[in-house]
Amino acid sequence: MSERVTPPPSRGGDRDPALLGHWSSAPFDLGAMESSDLAFLADGRGWSVLASASGSLSVTRFGWSCPAEGVLELRERWYAEGDWSVESGTLEAVRESGPATGTLRTAYALDGEALRFAEPVEFASAYARGSREAAAEQDPSYGFAPDESALNGGYS
Repeated sequence: MSERVTPPPSRGGDRDPALLGHWSSAPFDLGAMESSDLAFLADGRGWSVLASASGSLSVTRFGWSCPAEGVLELRERWYAEGDWSVESGTLEAVRESGPATGTLRTAYALDGEALRFAEPVEFASAYARGSREAAAEQDPSYGFAPDESALNGGYS
């Protein structure tokens, strides 16, 4: 993620249900060597993925909320970097992982099936709607994280 700020505390667990599901920057990445995906779960968990044509993949798990209308706050909890499998779309080998503590607060707008951010999330500012459903098991790093008590937001 980029442009980390230290925002004032959010109002709590307000979340925009229109954000739920999978989002991909791929339709907007013509000619780029990287692509990003986002997933927002209804319980306030989610993840971002930055995949490179070179075979590198990074996954950042976050908690999310909407502290004001049109404002998204992402609170990083855990990250992993490594190599990914094109066939399965999952993290194959982890080179580095651990707790993450960055926070991003950015304005967003939904434009039809596109989600646009004022500040980039990963490297992209625009994402196209994928599936409206997302599950923790779809996180490419699902099998690599420590248990939830160890990272305050894991999946196992």
